[in-house]
Amino acid sequence: MSRKARASESQDIFAGRRDKGAFIREQLLHYGVALLSVVLALWATLLLNPYLTPTPAALFFAAVMVSAWYGGLGPGLLATILSTLAINYFFFKPFYELKITNLNLVIPLIAFMLTAGLISWLNESRRAAQWQAEATLKSLRENEVRFGRITESNEEALWQRETELRLITDTLPVLISFVDAEQRYRFNNRAYEEWFGHSTAEIYGKYLWEVLGESAYQMLRPNVEQVLAGKQLIFEGEIPYKDGGTRYINCIYVPQFNRQGIVEGYAALITDISEQQAALRERKLAEAALRESEARFRNLADTAPVLIWMSGTDKLCNYFNKPWLDFTGRTLEQEMGNGWAEGVHPDDFQRCLDTYTNAFDARQNFTMEYRLRRNDGEYRWLFDTGVPRFAPTGEFLGYIGSCVDTHDRNLAEKALRDSEERYRILTEVSPQAIWMGDVYDGLRLRNGGISYCNQYWLDFTGLTMEQTSGYGWIYAIHPDDRDRVLKSSMQAIANGTNYEIEIRFRQVSDGSYRWHIVRGLPFRDAAGQTIKWVGIASDIHDRKVAEAALQQLNEMLEQRIQERTAQLEAANKELESFSYSVSHDLRAPLRHIAGFIELLQKRNSSTSLDETSQRYLKIIAETAKQAGILIDELLTFSRMGRTEMRYINLNMEELVQEVKRDLVTETQERKINWHIKPLPEIQGDPSMLRLVFRNLMGNAVKYTQTKNLAEITVGGIDNENEVVFFVQDNGVGFNMQYIHKLFGVFQRLHSDPQFESTGVGLANVQRIIHRHNGRVWAEAVVDSGATFYFSLPKLLINESDERTQANSAN
Repeated sequence: MSRKARASESQDIFAGRRDKGAFIREQLLHYGVALLSVVLALWATLLLNPYLTPTPAALFFAAVMVSAWYGGLGPGLLATILSTLAINYFFFKPFYELKITNLNLVIPLIAFMLTAGLISWLNESRRAAQWQAEATLKSLRENEVRFGRITESNEEALWQRETELRLITDTLPVLISFVDAEQRYRFNNRAYEEWFGHSTAEIYGKYLWEVLGESAYQMLRPNVEQVLAGKQLIFEGEIPYKDGGTRYINCIYVPQFNRQGIVEGYAALITDISEQQAALRERKLAEAALRESEARFRNLADTAPVLIWMSGTDKLCNYFNKPWLDFTGRTLEQEMGNGWAEGVHPDDFQRCLDTYTNAFDARQNFTMEYRLRRNDGEYRWLFDTGVPRFAPTGEFLGYIGSCVDTHDRNLAEKALRDSEERYRILTEVSPQAIWMGDVYDGLRLRNGGISYCNQYWLDFTGLTMEQTSGYGWIYAIHPDDRDRVLKSSMQAIANGTNYEIEIRFRQVSDGSYRWHIVRGLPFRDAAGQTIKWVGIASDIHDRKVAEAALQQLNEMLEQRIQERTAQLEAANKELESFSYSVSHDLRAPLRHIAGFIELLQKRNSSTSLDETSQRYLKIIAETAKQAGILIDELLTFSRMGRTEMRYINLNMEELVQEVKRDLVTETQERKINWHIKPLPEIQGDPSMLRLVFRNLMGNAVKYTQTKNLAEITVGGIDNENEVVFFVQDNGVGFNMQYIHKLFGVFQRLHSDPQFESTGVGLANVQRIIHRHNGRVWAEAVVDSGATFYFSLPKLLINESDERTQANSAN
């Protein structure tokens, strides 16, 4: 390339030199012609001087014109000067000398010079115009030749470009077309044939809807109208083509304007992005699945009962789950990087770091235990498991790990080890035989049966551990017990159930046999499978001897109980006879007393008695009445222990209302506010419970008679296993110091004659409630009232039936 440049440069230099020499030669020729013209004009003028005397300059004008015509302004001026000098020298007198002082001569010479100079300038202008015209013509000819060459070259280049363009457009996997303003195809590439099965020639000139189909055209029509309105468009959509199937396309419509700015048509570039769109949808689905997976992972990680961490390829931690942050009480920012190491116990830090670093460099799993500070400042043991993370491509991404709080487990294991050590010590020093055996497989005890016995057994039997192992322990059993022991133990082992059996073992010290109770139970693993049997043998020989003596004593006691029962049955019959005699023999005198008093009172209406006698009669009548009441209550009290009980469902509210109605005669002319709250139903004997409320509510009426306004409340409390009822009043109350006497027979806490009582009512209440398996108690404050409580158990229907039947049998 440099050689060509230098050669071209040399040619230009030589061409320049040739042009300069020619120019010099041309100029010398021009000036030589001017000199020769002046010489010829001088020679001719001198020759024709006689004829040209008036105008000697005529021929010199011709010489100037010839010089200027041929050579231009320079040679013309040279001819003008030489002509002026020749005229002045040869043709003005005096001849042959220069006369420049004579104005008459100078003025014609100046006029000649000006005229000749004008002639030279005009010729120079003509010459320049001619030269310019020739140059222009030459340039036009050259341009014509060049244009012809360019035109030929452009046509060939245009054909080449069209061929290249067609080749390029035909090889592109997209639709490329030009559509005119009438929506006719004026250009389309070969992809149309691949899409629609029509050649380029078949598509040329057709309307859009003829090629695309009506459905596709209707979907594209708004865009076509916009681009024909002069708007460039880029859009995407799913188009159902007539012959090309449904495709998801990317379209670029570019309008083409003419010189007047009118849209002549538009170019269309259409790319089938169905696969890309499907891939995009799949990618979006994958991204959504990834986000969902990440969300699930975070939810799982944050709800998992373990501490989870993650690290990157730089060994620095970049994620901790919520349980970790809750455990440490620190923020994620504080834990990121190496911040988590601040919570590791100083004694564990270097060991922990070395384990992590070595595993990280080797890309291996690791486990380690260390103490981490909890949010309350306590260091707790964690068991950390870490595994490397890899991308599907195999690229190493870092580590993920989980930590389990094993502090309590470690403490438990330590406690278990301590417990096992204590157990071992206890078994060795225990005054009982302790043993351990293998599992029975259906035919025999695996590994020889007994595998361990404590020192007590060895000392008691005199056997060594080797002699006891397997079936050797059998020979320490009394011969009469061996078959029974083997049968019972094998059956328990086969069923996997606990067993207990009494055995006589031979004592090595004196050869005697002593009774032992042997208890065995299976030891199971987490799956519930029996893996060992453990047992204990306790010396019960002394107890067996005592039981034999006790058995003899029991037989004696049983005979005495039978004799005593017969005596009690006779006494009960005598008591029933006594009750009848009391009921009959005591009531007869009382009826006589009451009858005679009534006769005396009637006689008093006709015979006057003094006030003292009348008072005595009244006292006798009231005392007789009270004695009758006492006899009735005593009989009732005695019958309460023998009366048959009948359990039914009771509406306690109705029962209380009935008792309230019974007390109407006692509450006349009294101001009493009754507060009867909702009461739950209960199972019990209706007549007995009616008597309970009759006594309690009657006492409330009695002991509030000193109050202007009595407040009596009856309520109930429904508990889980029982129902508690209470009767509360605002009466005189009683001293809680004597509460232990309250429910005894003939026990009265008030001596005031205003409050008459037999002292039997509350004893009856207690007996009735106890027969219902309930409780009765009271609370009181002197002059502030009392509350009496009794509870009744909740009974199922079948249970109440059973109790009724049991009471009937009794």
